[in-house]
Amino acid sequence: MDLARAFSYVLDDEQWIVTVLIGGLLLLVPILGPIMLTGFMLEAARNVAAGNPRPLPRWDRFGEKFIDGLYGIIIQIVYNLPVILFSCLLACIAVVAVIGGTSEEEIGILMAGLSLCIMPVVLLLSIVLQPVTLAALARYVQTGSLSETLKVGDVVQITRSDLGAWVVLWLLQILCSFVGSLGSALLVIGVFFTMFYSQAVFGHLLGQTVQRMNQDTPPPTPYAPPPSYS
Repeated sequence: MDLARAFSYVLDDEQWIVTVLIGGLLLLVPILGPIMLTGFMLEAARNVAAGNPRPLPRWDRFGEKFIDGLYGIIIQIVYNLPVILFSCLLACIAVVAVIGGTSEEEIGILMAGLSLCIMPVVLLLSIVLQPVTLAALARYVQTGSLSETLKVGDVVQITRSDLGAWVVLWLLQILCSFVGSLGSALLVIGVFFTMFYSQAVFGHLLGQTVQRMNQDTPPPTPYAPPPSYS
């Protein structure tokens, strides 16, 4: 994994200032911003996997970036459903307790007990599912197919075949998130630009992983309809 290249490639691009500026401003837009950021990250990964010498995407083809980003978020939601369901269960129990007229003290005791029981499970699931989620995103970059990505058995097998690499990628994702948070140390608005930069860095790391996947296992041949005979 070329970590130095992942952190430097953004600044090596001649249009990096404009790209980062637009990306940071887009993040100010609720819902749309995170979707576009995810699409940009996936396009960067795809460029790296294809060996593009200038892998930093341009802010064009907004429709394609939006679809990529939407699919990327759907993939993350699907593979983290167990965590989401457990969290919703905890929230629902709290709501029922409030509606039922339970006192604040009893609600506090109930929530503390449930947290001790459920939160360790949620934490464990998060740790287990994160490498699988990253493998699913890599699978989407590799194939460009949402249906291929949602074949859970195949994605789990990809994760198990090189678990160490996916754990390393997950740790690097945490590092990128830390870098993204550094913008808040200067100006609050600065965090949007460092968040964009960190996602671009992670896109390069994800692309390197996909590039290695392609060397080990070529992507499936796209479907072609059988010839028609008249």
